[in-house]
Amino acid sequence: MNPTKEEIIDKAKHAVMDLDESAVESIAYEALEAGVSPVELIEQGFIEGMKAVGDLFEEGKSQLAQIFEASHIVESGMNVLKPTIMGSKDEVCWFGNLVVGM
Repeated sequence: MNPTKEEIIDKAKHAVMDLDESAVESIAYEALEAGVSPVELIEQGFIEGMKAVGDLFEEGKSQLAQIFEASHIVESGMNVLKPTIMGSKDEVCWFGNLVVGM
């Protein structure tokens, strides 16, 4: 049975929280194959995972190095999504290294 959009997004969030770079890349490909919007995956998966890592740091349950590692891991997932986002007919907006569809 194929995973739902929500399941894929949830897996992306948890892969970032687990600092699992290969899983983030794999999930990005899985999302594209399943027709999940790259922007939704970024906003609801990758960014939410980054927020959770940041929250753990604020609570003293992780180190600053983990935030940097999570950022690098998200960038790996973004590199998978970038060609699809850039190839879409929708407008895109850049915020530093972050690409957001409009």
